[in-house]
Amino acid sequence: MWLLTFVLLVLLGVLGISGWLKAQRPDAGRHLQSVEQFEGWIGAAGLVLGLLILLRWLSALRLMYYAAGGSLVMLLTALVMIAISLILALPLLRTMFGGAFMDTMSRFVDKLVPYKIGLGFACLVLALYSLLGRAL
Repeated sequence: MWLLTFVLLVLLGVLGISGWLKAQRPDAGRHLQSVEQFEGWIGAAGLVLGLLILLRWLSALRLMYYAAGGSLVMLLTALVMIAISLILALPLLRTMFGGAFMDTMSRFVDKLVPYKIGLGFACLVLALYSLLGRAL
């Protein structure tokens, strides 16, 4: 589970900051193209994993007294993953489900889009934190 979370955090982070990377280094676009073609599926996988982490956090809420820092990092990881995954997976989810719920979800995601780069950097920082926590 740790490795899957780490890999998805890195992928979501790179996809989140891809626009910024392309602005900084125009030649990065051809390197990112192979990952960007699976953006919707990576976002959907991140959404599922983010929801599972959130459910795990809810089930471990009684341990908040003993491990408050770890619990807060787990909650932050879940919320950041869900937010950026919704941004990336919305076109895929719209084609799969459609309907009035997806219209409401689309309006919600439109409010999140300005924070896409920040969420991408947050994913990369959380991936680094996860890696350092695992190594130490």
